[in-house]
Amino acid sequence: MLTKTRTLPWEIHGNSLGGIALAIWWFYVNISSVEWLFTSLNDTSLFNLVLITLVVVGLGILGFWQRQQLSFSPIPQWNRLPVRLILGTGVGGIVLRWSVDIPHLSVILFLIGTYGLLGLFINPKIWRSGLAVAVLFSVVFPFSLPVSVGVGFPIRVMTAYAVEHLLTNWGLPATSSHDIILLEGKVAYVDLPCSGLKSLWTGTLFLLAATWLENRLINWRWLGILLIHILLLIGANIGRVTVLVLINNVLKQPEVAHIVHFPMGIVGFSTACLISWWLLRGVERNEESFGGLNWSRFRSRQGVLDKDRWLLAKVAQKADREVIQELNWVRKTGVILFLTGLVLIPQPLPSQSQVLDVKGLNLPGIIQSQDLPLTEFESNFFDGYKDTQAVKKKFKIGDLSGSLLLVSTTSWQAHHAPELCLIGNGLEVDEMTKKRLAKDVNGRWLSLNNNRASATYWFQSPHRTTDEFLDRFWSDVTRQEKSWTLVSVLFDRSISSDAPEVKTLVDDLHQSLIALQ
Repeated sequence: MLTKTRTLPWEIHGNSLGGIALAIWWFYVNISSVEWLFTSLNDTSLFNLVLITLVVVGLGILGFWQRQQLSFSPIPQWNRLPVRLILGTGVGGIVLRWSVDIPHLSVILFLIGTYGLLGLFINPKIWRSGLAVAVLFSVVFPFSLPVSVGVGFPIRVMTAYAVEHLLTNWGLPATSSHDIILLEGKVAYVDLPCSGLKSLWTGTLFLLAATWLENRLINWRWLGILLIHILLLIGANIGRVTVLVLINNVLKQPEVAHIVHFPMGIVGFSTACLISWWLLRGVERNEESFGGLNWSRFRSRQGVLDKDRWLLAKVAQKADREVIQELNWVRKTGVILFLTGLVLIPQPLPSQSQVLDVKGLNLPGIIQSQDLPLTEFESNFFDGYKDTQAVKKKFKIGDLSGSLLLVSTTSWQAHHAPELCLIGNGLEVDEMTKKRLAKDVNGRWLSLNNNRASATYWFQSPHRTTDEFLDRFWSDVTRQEKSWTLVSVLFDRSISSDAPEVKTLVDDLHQSLIALQ
């Protein structure tokens, strides 16, 4: 049985100062996440602000009404599980900020760690019972803010990439680019419903809600089930998109694909959730939890044997020990020293990458060029992203003519799929292949309108080129290279990628962009 030791008067002030110092440290280490949240809330709608305010006020009133049960104290209790949660999310947030430029992930860890900080000041059992709900809120809230627009696009790109490799391994020559798949001369577009983003968030909410309702402990086994659950949801979505592409592009039955689109999503999502729920039953229950269902009472009514009651009591005692048992002074000292070391780690500096001044691009005299105006839609699209320059030109080299579009930016969201622009302008994509367009240029070559026209494009950074948008995206979010230029060329007639005029044009464009650096 756990007993609470008497706190000496001089220890009270030390604990209070330690709690204040820990809170200051926590918000200082996560200052970038705090700034991101304030910026996001400033950009949200008035309705959402009122809704968030009502929720915060409601929680405050509820906390005041239940203050005796919450047992709030200004003197922190350095219990093991909240401290572990604070340390784990703190270290994870620092690693993410330095390695991946996706602020949503760091904000999720910050919100979870803030709940861990709260666990030092309230009743530990009540804190433990609300842990699943806190994690649920932390996962959902950052992606419900306006700045989260565009998160589904990289997921759609990854889905298209996975389907391409799956079909290729089956002997079907598929090619993906951005969020589209070209198979059998037809383009399949992986739109937002096909990204699987909603199923990922809804499925995560399902698992967290089931964890709370059944009073399951959040431990290493639970984390393993969460990983399996996410993989099941992703696998179900990739399988659905693969089947739809086969029905639409190979069997030439777009009506059937449209009919089975929604039912297949429901079946895949439900199957993944049922499997995860079945696996969740293998996780220990927190029998003494204040939240969710009181399973120990329910089981007692069903006539549980004394031996089973004893086992349930041991499980509850183990859970309580993890939550309530405080750190001794040696471990407290170690935690403080560790926290001090984390404070010394600087915040990553904003990217200093500069976009290329493509409007001042000088092409060699062999290439005759003339500026073309951007359409109203193009201007509005590119103006929506800072540090972005776009220019359109008409060119002629020998007897070969056409148009080109250059988009230099530090935001991956400002780069679009050239194939969709071609389709939107009434062109039909017959074939798309990866090509070595020049010595140092890897790109895509497209055959259009029953081989009556050709097009090509590539992405170029200060150090390399690539035809893969996923490569360009990953280089951006992992802070390797932020500044990229999309080069998209449309030829007025069909031509081979090995033609001398094409080689000269591609090489001159590549070298001219290098000269702008």
